[in-house]
Amino acid sequence: MATDIRKINNGASSTRSVYQHRHFCIRTFHLLLTHPAYSCLLLFVIYLQIMDMILYCKIRSRGPLHSNAKTNNDTSLKLFASLPVKKIMVGQITQYVRSPLAEYVESDLYFTSYFPSISPNAISMFHCFLSIISIKFFSSDSLLQRRIGVLIFEFRNFLDCLDGVVFRARIKNLRYKSYRGNSGYYIDGITDVLGGTCLIVGCLLHFFKQRPLRSITHKTNQTLSTRMSRSSDNESEEADLIILNLDDEQKQQSTNGINSNTFETKTRIIIALSLFSVQYALAGMFWNREVEAYEDLLDSYINQSRRQGLQMTILHSPLTILMFYLWRYLSAINVQDYLIFAILFDRTWEFIQKINKIGCLCLLITVFVTELHIDQIRSILHLF
Repeated sequence: MATDIRKINNGASSTRSVYQHRHFCIRTFHLLLTHPAYSCLLLFVIYLQIMDMILYCKIRSRGPLHSNAKTNNDTSLKLFASLPVKKIMVGQITQYVRSPLAEYVESDLYFTSYFPSISPNAISMFHCFLSIISIKFFSSDSLLQRRIGVLIFEFRNFLDCLDGVVFRARIKNLRYKSYRGNSGYYIDGITDVLGGTCLIVGCLLHFFKQRPLRSITHKTNQTLSTRMSRSSDNESEEADLIILNLDDEQKQQSTNGINSNTFETKTRIIIALSLFSVQYALAGMFWNREVEAYEDLLDSYINQSRRQGLQMTILHSPLTILMFYLWRYLSAINVQDYLIFAILFDRTWEFIQKINKIGCLCLLITVFVTELHIDQIRSILHLF
């Protein structure tokens, strides 16, 4: 076998790790230069993190909700003008992108005034229709078609924010909260479930049409383990040779005709998407549960200055803010956004595999810690 000079490494293991680290940094830098989409994604992530740091400072200085909650349009566009618990715990893209756009459409473009016949439920039904349409695009073999599906689904998510803004404008209450018991609350929940179902079904149909390749990491590990008995000088060279030749092996397989054993089976695809769906559903269910509990404990009006001060002390505590931030990253809408980005960059199968490995454990730990925190808040408030 011909050996490329870039694959030779006769140094120690520490030298090899430094080489691999430099190689990764160079590839990352080259990727950002040659693919503007990745650079834009990096800038967008930085923007979200900066806004989250500003949000942390605003939470620490927030007063009782009823004392500064105004119902005029002048404050509706301010991202941090009013910070109820639900707004704090919602996903970053929804809070910093979709909601401000929806509020702009309502307050500056006068959506309700120009279209009084369009109800919030009608908007919900329309974005439900868009969810069904997106299945066609998500299931396509063409990456361009799938990216069009991403645009359609993102417009659907925008309308999901708009129906809430229109509803609050109709009832003359701009407070960002869940209005349980209203028919629109249940309609919105049903349409959200349908939207997530359509997204997963579209991915399933795509994988059936274009089944992903099986991971070859275990093959590499097996080859490396069989060569551990050889001399240490040859070991590092052969390990680097195997790692750097993985892409070449995949390309060679794709051009020489691959047998069916190289692809993931339909059973494994169904199992992987089923596990992801369970995590997605649990994230949505527990997020609604925790938001409701925190709203009742920290956003409810208490006509006692001592208990009200205790509410603010608990709200401002770093532990409470940590719980809020964990749910901002683990909420169902954020998991959905992660999947949307994976589809956009054609990394859907890799994302699903990784989230199945770590997502469920992170979610269960967060639920356990949050329930303990809520019980502690209840016990403290009941003492006063």
